[in-house]
Amino acid sequence: MKRRRIFFWVPVVVGLLCCAATSSGEAPKNALGIILGRFSGYHKLTLRERNSDARTFMLRNFPKDDPSVVRADFDGDGHPDYAILLKDNKAKTTKLVVLLCSGGAQCKSVYELDVTAQSGEVYIRPVQAGSQVSQTDAIDTNDHASPVRLSATGIEVTYFGQAKVVYYWNRKHKKIEAVQTED
Repeated sequence: MKRRRIFFWVPVVVGLLCCAATSSGEAPKNALGIILGRFSGYHKLTLRERNSDARTFMLRNFPKDDPSVVRADFDGDGHPDYAILLKDNKAKTTKLVVLLCSGGAQCKSVYELDVTAQSGEVYIRPVQAGSQVSQTDAIDTNDHASPVRLSATGIEVTYFGQAKVVYYWNRKHKKIEAVQTED
């Protein structure tokens, strides 16, 4: 009789484990919802809010990606972080926000950039750790910055038809820095 109880519980336990695995797969969506809730009066910049040329380009080239969210480990601590394009519901301003997370939804904002003037064209994508990024030659400066090899994932901000800038976490200075890679 005891063996029957064991065999009865095995499928139940396996079923619960499967459900737990499915729920943990949905954690990033829940975490993003919690994070967005911290920015009262803002919403994630939608595809419809882009101009038609940028929207068409994004749909054709990145149909499964969200052009307003990058979820990756930006500071190399092993925890996923977030870069999000947010639009103010009332003022209609748009900003890029970078959040470093220590686990779960325990995140702190470490960088904000006003992109209101380019909100119709802007989108973000990850840049793989180990990639080398260099300042574009189009920038006329006497002090050409050395190329940077990313120690963690970076964030490429593209202003469709205008410029690209890669933002990355500088471990030494403990801050987000930028390299304009295209003009």
